Amino acid sequence: MPAAVAAPILRDFTTTWLTDLVLADHAARTVRRYRQIVQHFLAWYAQQEHRPITPADCTPIAFGTYRQHLQRTMATATVNLHLTALRRWCAWLVEHHALTANPLARLKGIRQQRGGEPNDLSDTALHALLREAQRSRHPLRDYAVLQLMIQTGMRIGECQALNWQDIALGEKQGAVMIRSGKGNKARRIPLNGSACAALVAYAAPMFDVAPTRKAVVAVWAACHNFPQPTPLWQSQKGQRMSISACWGMLHGLIRRTAARDLVPADATPHQLRHTFARRYLATHPGDLIGLARLLGHTDLNTTSRYTQPTMTELAERVDQLGLNAYGEG
Repeated sequence: MPAAVAAPILRDFTTTWLTDLVLADHAARTVRRYRQIVQHFLAWYAQQEHRPITPADCTPIAFGTYRQHLQRTMATATVNLHLTALRRWCAWLVEHHALTANPLARLKGIRQQRGGEPNDLSDTALHALLREAQRSRHPLRDYAVLQLMIQTGMRIGECQALNWQDIALGEKQGAVMIRSGKGNKARRIPLNGSACAALVAYAAPMFDVAPTRKAVVAVWAACHNFPQPTPLWQSQKGQRMSISACWGMLHGLIRRTAARDLVPADATPHQLRHTFARRYLATHPGDLIGLARLLGHTDLNTTSRYTQPTMTELAERVDQLGLNAYGEG
């Protein structure tokens, strides 16, 4: 952490806090994001006051002003993420007697009415992404990654972390074990025919067997006897495909298909999870408990957001009102 943005005592405490997050088994991505957020706040304060921040400067007014600064340029969700990280940072500082009280204890996040998000991707967009994956540099791998995310709703980090041993593939059924989901919760997700077919096509040349499910299943069972976890997705060098490489691959598919107006330009890999969730509820209306199990949610309120109509759906419903003299009726 740059010395110019914080007094030594606050800088040392912050370094220890980040270490404690790692020891508490927080995800590496979360720790990295929290570090960036705290550094952003410290740098902002130093720029505003022309001096490094001290514990005495950590006041509600300082953080309230910082919140206003963030609101000028950042989305509501991003502002709230910053406040959450800073609130946890200050709570830790209070516990370790660097602060006498948490200056963010009463500072509320930004409330915003949801506009029908999250949106799902259309069939046209999904098919375009799948076709593009089959034309990529690693078509079998990229297509299988994409199909697994579409057909299970797993998060990108969960998909990237999969090992061969996490897949149970039979001649009629299949399942994937997410061993370390968000909050370190494990869950098992059934695999449908599309996901299994993509895995079979991906595994067959690696096992040097015929690209049939029966042939691949016969060999796949041996993976569970490997002495060490073996990465399912491999890089060009034969190592585990990194999370950044996985993100880059998916963003590349989106970018190339968006250039042909087949996928929205602002689409993200996380929308694959939204798409799975909304399609599941469309097929099984009201089954929030089942969807929560598949997505790894412990709070049904989190799952219920997928029941919210999109802005496009709301626009269609408003247009169909009998009050609208110009509607199609």
